[in-house]
Amino acid sequence: MSTAVKIIVDNSLTLGETFTKAASEFKARSPGQRALVLGSTGEVGREVVKHLMASDAFDKVTVFARRPIEYTGPHSEKLEQKSVDFENTEQLEHDFAGHTHAFSCLGTTRTKSGKEQFYKIDHDYVLNAAKACKTAGVGHYSICSSTGADKDSMFLYTKTKGEVDSEVQDMGFPRVSIFRPGVLVCNREESRPMEKLVVYAAPLLNFIMPNKLTVPTSTVGWAM
Repeated sequence: MSTAVKIIVDNSLTLGETFTKAASEFKARSPGQRALVLGSTGEVGREVVKHLMASDAFDKVTVFARRPIEYTGPHSEKLEQKSVDFENTEQLEHDFAGHTHAFSCLGTTRTKSGKEQFYKIDHDYVLNAAKACKTAGVGHYSICSSTGADKDSMFLYTKTKGEVDSEVQDMGFPRVSIFRPGVLVCNREESRPMEKLVVYAAPLLNFIMPNKLTVPTSTVGWAM
């Protein structure tokens, strides 16, 4: 049985005046909007859900995940959860229909899942979902990619991210937003030794290359 992922919105979440104003103006300008979140149980996905729920900018927020979520925070009546099978594109299209915005935070690592499974999740599943969103009429597709994403890269991770970014841009969405953060800073449930090494060295490296190397997942969620 899958363990539920807890997402809590409390006073520690700082939206800021700029964010709050933008959310309010968006809601007034475009009422009745509905958002869906893919990869909502991951580190970035959780932050996206937190900020969407706290903003109250959408009439409905649907999270698609294989693990259940225990949400504590404002506007809980607007949150809906659905299980997902990224290989069943017909069902994806059906479930995505009626949503205006999509936030894709789906992804894993080669170390965690192996080369083939990594590519299946970060390339095939992400593109299956994007195509389903396009068919379902989603108008704005936002995706969390990675710094260095390049379809011509010699490295699997950045090459895969670059391929996906390129294909999503060519799908014909009315609007696409691609976010390419550096190494994500957060308290992960899983162990990523190389990522931790970069984070430990970040203060010195960020002094040399400010804002280029690491970024908190909360900042990515805020930006998306």
